[in-house]
Amino acid sequence: MKSILFPTDFSKASLNAFDYALKYAEKIQVKLIVYHCFMPGAEIDEETQAIYEKVDIENFRSKKDKFPPFEKLIDKLYSDREGVKVKYVVEEGQFIETLKAYVQRKEDKIELVMMGTQAIKMGMFDVFMKTNTSVILEQINKPVIAIPERASFDGDINNIVFLVDYKEDEKGPLAQIVKICEEFEAKLHVLHFDLAHGESIVPLMDRFKESLHFNGTEDNVHFQSIDTINLKASLADYCKTNNIDMVCLVNHKRNFYQRLFSFSLTQDLLRSIDVPIMAIYNE
Repeated sequence: MKSILFPTDFSKASLNAFDYALKYAEKIQVKLIVYHCFMPGAEIDEETQAIYEKVDIENFRSKKDKFPPFEKLIDKLYSDREGVKVKYVVEEGQFIETLKAYVQRKEDKIELVMMGTQAIKMGMFDVFMKTNTSVILEQINKPVIAIPERASFDGDINNIVFLVDYKEDEKGPLAQIVKICEEFEAKLHVLHFDLAHGESIVPLMDRFKESLHFNGTEDNVHFQSIDTINLKASLADYCKTNNIDMVCLVNHKRNFYQRLFSFSLTQDLLRSIDVPIMAIYNE
């Protein structure tokens, strides 16, 4: 069975994201792997220390017991847990290396990683460049969805945005997004934001479209180039106007949107639209 990996630090933000991840996994009928890694004797903050004492982390690891707060949430959401498949994994070691080793052992077929994030502490795409999330993308090469604190999942994903600069290396990730759209019967919005205001971008967009193969789903794919001087405001407005459920992009340092969002004032974007962000890693 395919699985979604959900690394957690047991924080409030992580618990909120678990609600989203659980419903997402249940919708597409995959297993959710709740993963935690810790280092005995390492310095930890007061919140984590309190959680460790409450659940007895060593005992939890050895017995592979169910984590009470997550179990309470599952019981609250589902009267019948037959369709809900959750596995708990707690390991000892350095987070990234231990997580990478776990994925490489292929005990579970990990297709996607979902993580909670606190938008108040970072910009929209800083989450993919300055935290463990970016390292996970590079080390295990799986798509990562960052879930803002107030994001909620109602069982449907109807509209997905994919940000493009009409580059060749965006075609593979776009094909992955198309598969997700097919799973949810969602409309795909392929967006380009033109800040150069130079020659018409339409010929480039048309060539990009013509090189793609949608296998009969092209009627549910919308291409649009938006001329703007304020990308952040334009994207937020587009998401609200079109009821966007998720924003996706290719994650690498050469990516236009990565560079722009990393160095602009985007601290309030996730808070304003409460939309999960998916990054697909490319060299």
